[in-house]
Amino acid sequence: MSLDCATLDHRRRLFVDMADIEAQENVQRVFHQAEKHGSDPVLKQEAPWERNGGMTAAVIFDAEEQVFKAWYMAGHYAEGHEHVQCLAISHDGICWERPNLGLHEALGSKKNNIVIPSTHHQGQDHWETMLKDPLDPDPARRYKAIGWSSYDWDGPRSGIYSATSPDGVEWSHSPEPIFRYHPRPGTDDLGPVGDAQSLMVDFERRCYVAFLRGVPERLMSTSEDFVHWSTPRPFMAPLHEEEALYNNTGFNYGAHYLGILTHFDKRPLQQTQDLKLLSSRDGMCWQRVPGGPLVGLGEVGEWDRFQLMLSGAPPIPVGDKLYIYYRGTARRHAKISREFDPRIAADQDPGTMGIGLAMLRRDGFASLNASFDGGRVTTRPFTLAGDELWVNAKADYGHLTVELLDEEERVIPGYTATDDLAVVEDGIAVPVRWRDDRKLRELGDRPVRLRFTLNNARLYAYWCQ
Repeated sequence: MSLDCATLDHRRRLFVDMADIEAQENVQRVFHQAEKHGSDPVLKQEAPWERNGGMTAAVIFDAEEQVFKAWYMAGHYAEGHEHVQCLAISHDGICWERPNLGLHEALGSKKNNIVIPSTHHQGQDHWETMLKDPLDPDPARRYKAIGWSSYDWDGPRSGIYSATSPDGVEWSHSPEPIFRYHPRPGTDDLGPVGDAQSLMVDFERRCYVAFLRGVPERLMSTSEDFVHWSTPRPFMAPLHEEEALYNNTGFNYGAHYLGILTHFDKRPLQQTQDLKLLSSRDGMCWQRVPGGPLVGLGEVGEWDRFQLMLSGAPPIPVGDKLYIYYRGTARRHAKISREFDPRIAADQDPGTMGIGLAMLRRDGFASLNASFDGGRVTTRPFTLAGDELWVNAKADYGHLTVELLDEEERVIPGYTATDDLAVVEDGIAVPVRWRDDRKLRELGDRPVRLRFTLNNARLYAYWCQ
């Protein structure tokens, strides 16, 4: 085989980067923003034991139990700033209920949904990521978490801890930080790291990834067993002094790694945070995606005016949408008004955070668009692992055709534009058909390029199966 080929398989290829594209004519790449669901948070602090200014969160869909689960920080109901971690469940991801778990006491009663009490580390923890892990064969470690503790603030026990659970309800915590805020001199302690962190289960490399807060860079550490971790290394830095990379997540998506960045605008008259998209091809080298925010700040009169922060879990496919959960508030970043420029000190709501929901078309982070005058896109060579080519496209008021090209970039007979039964619909999974019901298996392992022709159409993704 004379060409350097990747395999086009069941993993969807997106246009968050253009690494798979060799040529393009008269097309525009457009990045899309998620649309918020409704005008209110889907989950907010309402119970008596939920009175915290912050609200870390991680929301998953448990496919085994067919239920959405949200772990979130609440508290601040006793003397001092005490945190608890709570669990809520939902059957549609929109309407949530608090199960009466009866495990931990708060306000003189165990009738609550608390899974980590304020007695743990004197209520000084917040857990930004809680996930269900299909990789670990040990059922006692089916759920995993990492979280920050301010416990022993000036000593060696402040930092990032890990936790495991068989059911997401009863958690066992690491006795010492896995990453320390104050590493002990002369030891192999990992750190220093700050408080904004997230955990990724990397299904491609079959490892765990901790995204951590350095100064000023974002750091990354990996582990194969969730016990031993590599030395954190920088992988992304602020572009200038007026921004901070507050936190980020990462997750596998098709043939890509994607991530969500909490971006902090530190300018004195802003002090705001929104959510931006990150991308990577190997999970190690990450890039910011061009364009505006993935989820933008609310307008005047809305609950999420000034701060949006990520939740510590990947987007969830639901039908033809992706559910992207986020934390929001109408409070600016600093917690004490006197820390603000006096021109904006009063322009905020001191209330608590809530969990919001934004929705995006599946694969809809970016599309290649062409108008009625038509456009073409040609990929690099692929070997095709599947019988059929599929696309995510909007072509219901136009059309999209695909040709297959050989090593000399000649159209392969039987796979020409005239042989192609054009895509003329809007769908997240549309098969590409050729006349005589030709299958891709007839091409064997020969390398081919794909040439998409778009007429008043958008192309979001393509793959084989």
